[in-house]
Parts: sequence; structure tokens; C-alpha cells
Amino acid sequence: MSEPGPKSRARLVLPSGVVSEDFLAGLPDVVSDVLRGTCDIMEADPSSEGTPEEFGDPRVAAALDGLGEGVAVVVGRGEIIWMNDRLASHTPEMLRRFGDACREAIDDFSRHPEVADGESMRVDFRHGDRAFEVVCSPMPDDPARNTVTALVSDVTELKRTETMIEEIDRAGGDLLDLDPDTVNPLDVASRLRLVEDKVVRTIRSVVGFEHFEIRLVDRRSGQLELVMGSGMDPLSIGERIFAKAEGNGISGWVAATGRAYLCQDTTADDRYQTGIPDARSSLTVPLRLRDRVVGVLNVESDRTNAFDERDQLLVELYGRYIAMAVNILDMLVVERYTTNRTFSSTVLAELGDPLDTINRLAGELRATYIGDTAMLDRLDHILKCVETARQRVLACSSGPQTILGAGESKGEPIEDPIVRGRRILVADDEPTIRDAIRSLLEERGARVESFADGSGAIEIIKREGDEIDLVISDVRMPDCNGYEVFRAARSDAPEAGIILMTGFGYDPNHSIVRSSEEGLEACLFKPFRVDQLFEEVHKALSSRSRDQG
Repeated sequence: MSEPGPKSRARLVLPSGVVSEDFLAGLPDVVSDVLRGTCDIMEADPSSEGTPEEFGDPRVAAALDGLGEGVAVVVGRGEIIWMNDRLASHTPEMLRRFGDACREAIDDFSRHPEVADGESMRVDFRHGDRAFEVVCSPMPDDPARNTVTALVSDVTELKRTETMIEEIDRAGGDLLDLDPDTVNPLDVASRLRLVEDKVVRTIRSVVGFEHFEIRLVDRRSGQLELVMGSGMDPLSIGERIFAKAEGNGISGWVAATGRAYLCQDTTADDRYQTGIPDARSSLTVPLRLRDRVVGVLNVESDRTNAFDERDQLLVELYGRYIAMAVNILDMLVVERYTTNRTFSSTVLAELGDPLDTINRLAGELRATYIGDTAMLDRLDHILKCVETARQRVLACSSGPQTILGAGESKGEPIEDPIVRGRRILVADDEPTIRDAIRSLLEERGARVESFADGSGAIEIIKREGDEIDLVISDVRMPDCNGYEVFRAARSDAPEAGIILMTGFGYDPNHSIVRSSEEGLEACLFKPFRVDQLFEEVHKALSSRSRDQG
């Protein structure tokens, strides 16, 4: 190779008899492209003797050494007849494995001589803790396909990513494996906890993150409600995040735009809102159900630049499985809610005619037994029982707006030493439920304060928490959810018992699950009976008495 001028390109002189286009066609595309772009490729003059220096232009060597882990020409049983300096720098064991990979390709090409020039074969091998891929192409001047050019690349990170994707896929399948025999007997809180356990295990073991949270979008209000998480500080009571691009932090932006967000330095990002103490970076991805964003998954680290594009890929992929699993659970809850209401209404309709017939016949009999006091009392009792049956079925069909058996209360004082004198707060935006619970508790001598929202109850709890014995709250109210009432009571009335209520297990904010994780002991599913109410009230107050004692 002659000495180039200051502005000339490097010249690569091929061995005598080798045609440049044939030579380039036999190389992998990535190799031939580099050579075309950096060198003037020339065919040797047969009359020229040449010198070793002519084949050693450093720019050509530099170009070849920039390709993967090395380039070589290999023949026969894996014998390397030429390699660049980069490949030569590897250990003998590495070169042996590389030669074996090339031999596998040569054997395959030899069995298929019809392979066209320029075609390639990829062979993988491992050396130590690294993974490599060899791209082999047959030389065009070798009809026997016994000589190949080979480019080897370190694909360790690529293989690691592929393995993690496979693990995420398996974990996602496990997440969606909600066996009816396992799921159906569980209440809504236990179902979600089952899913949460799987999510926590996967995010920690497969992806390697310790601190994360999942928030779902309330379709009515657009609020992002915390569903599950690990190691993250909850929002302050009354603080809200909505699916809006501005003013709602990174999670609000992701939920509104449907795009992932990498925050490599929390101290330099105005969108970041506190998640874990001393957080330095975060990754937030949308939870997608087809084209709809149903929530966000946020992970955080105490190191800057802790997340990369691979992390984003993995978390987004698993996020789709989470979205599907949570949606299935919500559908099961809605199905239960709808089925109960439909069943109760059907029962009431079916019983209507028989109950009317009993009423009519009892009325006719009553007219024939005038003067027979004993018989009249029996018939009156029958009529009363019929009406009670009708009211109870009606109460069931009314669903969460009723307490079964509350209408039978006569309003007279009932001796109940456990309840008598206790100060109890009741929060429910449904007046029928709220008033019924208040009346039932006051009959037993309790001092009751009732609220149509959660904020009123929270205000009293913060101001007079030490004087409160029991808090009974619905989980779904227009201002504060049951979890916020629970947190306020745990913080400012730590000795008070807490009971949460929900209709047919419907808990859109997942207050019961979060509260249960933090010590909630009692939950009532509407419609519940009076005896169920007082069973939980007695347990909560008795537990408090033992604690105080």
C-alpha cells in the first residue's frame, strides 16, 4: 500500500487475483460498508512484488478494529488464517470457541453449496460470563464454501435483555393466571393482595427495583389513586394527583400523555414530587389497556441515573400485564355487584305474587275469626312476617343503601355495656346508611357524630383524636376516601378502633387493601345485617379496652 497524501484516503490492496467486488460481496454488510467508506480498495498489480508495509496502513487496521470484537478469515475445521489485532488480543480459549462457531457455519455452508454470495449465518457461544455472536459469510471465490469471513460481537447485554423479557413474559402470564377456584372464594381485598404479592416479587427479583408504586386513574374524577406499592411515602392527607400534564408531577404527566418519563436527577427536574426519602432518580411508565391509560407505575432510586432505556422497556412491558390483571379484578368486583343486585331484584319479583296471595288469604281468614283473639294474633303474626320478608328482600335489592334488619328497631334503649358511653364517628355520604348506623348505636348508649364526607370526620379526628373510641367510614366518598380516614385515625387517634365499609366489595380506591396492610382489622360489605355491624363494633371496642387496660 503506497503512502497516502495529506488529503487522500487509505488504500487497501487486495492479494493478486482477488476481485474487489467479489471480495466485498463475501463480507458481512457491516464490514464491507466500513471498508467502502474508509478505504480505496485496489486490486494488486501482478507485476508488483509488494511489501508488508503496503498492507499495513494504520487507518485500515483502525477501521477493522472498530468492528465488534474482531474480524477474521476462517477455513476448514475452524482454522483462523487471518484476524485483525482486536480479535488477536483475546485469550486462546476465546479464539478456540470462536473457531468452533465458525466451523459450525462452514459445515452448514458445505452441506448447502447453493448458498448465495453475501448470505450469512449467525452462531452464538459463551465465554466466561459473556455472550458472543458470530456472523459468518462464505467467500465468493470458494465454490466449496470452505472459507468464511467472520465478525464476532459481544452481545452480553442484548442476551441479558432477552432473558429478562422472557422472565417478564412468564411473570406476566403468572399474574394473569387467576384460577377461579383460587380467586372466587376471596374478597376483593384478598384478591388484590394476591396480585400485589406477585407484582412485588417480580419487580424485585426480575427487574431489580425495591421502591415502586402503582396508581390507577379514577375514570370519573381523573384522580390517580394509589393501589399498591413498596417503600414509597404516601401523599399527605388531602393531597391529590390527577391525570393532567401540568401541576400534578411526573405521574400526572405520564397518565395524561401516555408517555414514559425518565428522571435521571430529581434535584434538577421541576416535575418531580417526593416519593422515597433521598430519591435521586425515577422512572414512570403508563399502564396501558389497549389504547387507554388506566394508571401509572413509578419506580425510584437513591442514585442518580439509576435507570436506562432497557429498564423502561421492561417496566412498560410488565405494566401492560399489571393493567390487564387489575382490570380483570375490577371486572370481577363489578360482576359481583351487578349479579347481587340482579339476583335480589329477581327474587323480589318472583316472591311478589306468592306474598300477595298469603296476605290476601290471611286477610280473608281474619274476617272469619272475628272474636277469636288467639287466632287473630296468629294471623296478625303471619301478616307481619310476610311484610318483614318483603322488606328484607327489598333491602337486599336496594344493595349498599340499606342495613338489613335496621327497620325492625323500635328505637328503645338496649343494654350494651361495650357500646354504652363510647364516642363513635360515622362517615358515609349515603344518608340512609349514616342515619341507620347512628340510630342503632345511640339505642345502645353511644355518643355518635355522623358526617356526610370524610373531611369532616378527619377534622374531628385531628382535633380530638384522644377522645374517640371508634371510627366507622365508607371507603368511597366524594372528598376523602376510606384510606385517608384510616390514616388520619391511625395518626391522630391511635387507640381508636376503625371499621371500613364498602358496597358488595366495591372499592375503587382500594382503601381496604392499603388499610389492611397497615393494620385494619374490620371491614363490612354492604348490605350487612345489624348483628354483623355489632359483631365488628364489639370486637373493635373490646380490643381497644384491652389495649387501654
